[in-house]
Amino acid sequence: MGKVKDGASISPPSKAVKGGSGGTVKSGQIGFFFANFLRTGRVKPLQGRMARRLTAIALGIVLVLGLVQVYYALGDYPKTTQLAVPAIVGALLAWVVYRVVEFPPFVEFLIATEAEMNKVSWTSRAELKRATLVVLITVTLMAVFLFGVDFLWQFLLKLIGVLRFVDTSDLGSNA
Repeated sequence: MGKVKDGASISPPSKAVKGGSGGTVKSGQIGFFFANFLRTGRVKPLQGRMARRLTAIALGIVLVLGLVQVYYALGDYPKTTQLAVPAIVGALLAWVVYRVVEFPPFVEFLIATEAEMNKVSWTSRAELKRATLVVLITVTLMAVFLFGVDFLWQFLLKLIGVLRFVDTSDLGSNA
């Protein structure tokens, strides 16, 4: 390193922190987010198809479950209103789901997620069945063992008079 002169620090100067505002949203990002809802194009349509499809299906299921609740909440209204309101809200929210799945930063995340999932080494079906069987047998044996130990201790403690159980058949009654 060399000699330290005049009490100067021997550590290298610290680098400036990138990112600046510490996680605050820039004004241009909000406009970009809302401008995305007016677009009709797709972002990188050949990449991350499975991740996008599954994300859209999951959001669609949540949307349908919410629309069913809206339908039942409008039970006192005429049938046309009861059907029209969820249909209109559903169409609007379906567009929102489509645009969220096509939002460029989210698309990049889904593409990266699918790429990482493709790197995973998945077990075979036979190996999965064997491992599941081992876990189920182990849990069953441990439950039987703990039941036996509990029963043995309960019997011994009753025998020496430490545990005394009273009749609880009319527990909570005033009779």
